[in-house]
Amino acid sequence: MKTVRLMTIDNLTEAHIIKGRLLNEGIDCFLTNENFTNLMPLYNNVLGSGIQIIVNEIDIDKARELLKDKIEPNNTKLVCQNCGSENIGLGLGKRKAFKIFNIIIALLVVFPIGNLKPRYYCKDCKTEIK
Repeated sequence: MKTVRLMTIDNLTEAHIIKGRLLNEGIDCFLTNENFTNLMPLYNNVLGSGIQIIVNEIDIDKARELLKDKIEPNNTKLVCQNCGSENIGLGLGKRKAFKIFNIIIALLVVFPIGNLKPRYYCKDCKTEIK
């Protein structure tokens, strides 16, 4: 049976609550990246980290309907102020190579660098959205 990622969460407690809600409704699921996110919370959101909730592909629609308030808390679409495009991505923002270099150095010397928050950016014109 094929599995798919339902959502990614930064908070371990919230992830277990959502997992419990899904299991109570008969939707089999499991968590990934749970230990990494718990052991190194300063590195959440760096390079796609976070606790992922995985469900069976046949249950994805039922799970999304159950967790509609968590998955889609608002319906606002981000639009680039520079070019008007809706092709928006989430990444490390400007100076990406410098930030990745700092992450590697911090991991090698076991020194936390703080939480590098991801930034929204336009995939068409590469403008960072504030």
